[in-house]
Amino acid sequence: MSEIPANGRIGLPRFFFHVRKFRQDLSRDEFGFDLPDVETACLMTISVARDLRVVFAADGRNPQDYAVEVRNAADELVFQLPFSAAFDHQEPQLPGIFPQ
Repeated sequence: MSEIPANGRIGLPRFFFHVRKFRQDLSRDEFGFDLPDVETACLMTISVARDLRVVFAADGRNPQDYAVEVRNAADELVFQLPFSAAFDHQEPQLPGIFPQ
């Protein structure tokens, strides 16, 4: 049975990418992305975190103090990726091994 995404269409699940500074409020993604699966969301999260490293540095913020929370259309936590995990350049690992 297919999940009905936030956009009301049956098809790809929608994932929301929220940025949180550890132990503080988070910046919520109000739009999300329709992606085929959790693995694609994980790979996208790693790529975006690596790209944002420069943005954080330009603002004088340490990106290692942040994490991305990926949630589904029901606002359930799918996985959390600390930015530091994206910077270690190891092979991407499937969600479920990331701390919540």
